[in-house]
Amino acid sequence: MAETPGSGPWSAQPSLDREAIEAVVTAAAWAPSILNCQPWRFHAYQGVVDVFAVPEAAPLHLDPTCREVYLSLGAAVLNLRLAIGAHGRSAAVQVLPTPLDRTLVARVRIGSRAQLSAEEQALYDAIRLRRSSRNPFSDQPVSYEDLMRLQDAASVEGAHLDAVTGRHRSTIVEALHDADREQRSDPAVVHEVRGLTVGRERSDVGVPVESLGPRPLDPSAVTRDLALGQHVPGRPAADFEDEALLAVLLTSADETADWLRAGMALERVLLTATVRGLSVGILSHATEEADLRGVVRDPTTAWRHPQIVLRIGYGDPMPPTPRRPLAEILEVS
Repeated sequence: MAETPGSGPWSAQPSLDREAIEAVVTAAAWAPSILNCQPWRFHAYQGVVDVFAVPEAAPLHLDPTCREVYLSLGAAVLNLRLAIGAHGRSAAVQVLPTPLDRTLVARVRIGSRAQLSAEEQALYDAIRLRRSSRNPFSDQPVSYEDLMRLQDAASVEGAHLDAVTGRHRSTIVEALHDADREQRSDPAVVHEVRGLTVGRERSDVGVPVESLGPRPLDPSAVTRDLALGQHVPGRPAADFEDEALLAVLLTSADETADWLRAGMALERVLLTATVRGLSVGILSHATEEADLRGVVRDPTTAWRHPQIVLRIGYGDPMPPTPRRPLAEILEVS
């Protein structure tokens, strides 16, 4: 959604009060982020919320281009839009990152009184319920209707969600396993991942042990073990499903602004899945490896850029992951 000039419904509108601003930013911060590092900061003033990247909070060996940082920020912006709407106001988003300033990523203007549609209200209500699943799924297949709804959700934000089948699915599964092996053999990546999982220094950042999910009994399982094979006392093991639905989120271009929009699409897909009773696992490791990211793309869609792989099905809910204190991420002036 493009920014509207300073006239019409965007001019002379009273801002949300402090309590409402805190509520909408809290909702924004429930977005998923790379290893739950929460690489964002918000500044609210005069009916505007600026969204900033905090790349130093992110694992930069794992994500050297900050592509996943911007996916995370886009997800937060989508939540922010929905939360402003749930507080009875319209919201216009200006996507701002440029090659000269990649820190200020979006400006969200709070507009006149408006009401969310029933569909978007349901998405807002799902924000606190959404989880990234690392549990096994049942053998129940995802229905065609559910898949179409997820694809529609991606398209609303200008992205594409392609289900993968046949030879392409086999190629992606192989890429996921190759990526896992590459990351386990890279000491810098292992150090970063462990620092945000089994070796966390802060209790409000990263993925707690109880949110790792079970260790797969079969090393060929299509999942991501964030413990990178490290033994974690008390962590159970489990069999994972054989044929979960895999889908790739793609964009038509591959610049910083496209990563931000892809994050909005990702979060809309994840919230839509939550509303429909689906679980989604985020398999980002194949697209984190530069030599494997291109393999993830279907050769028939060579003009699109893969951003992330999703594992979709029906599984037990995950516990929530923690969040930084609001005072650390929000400035109001």
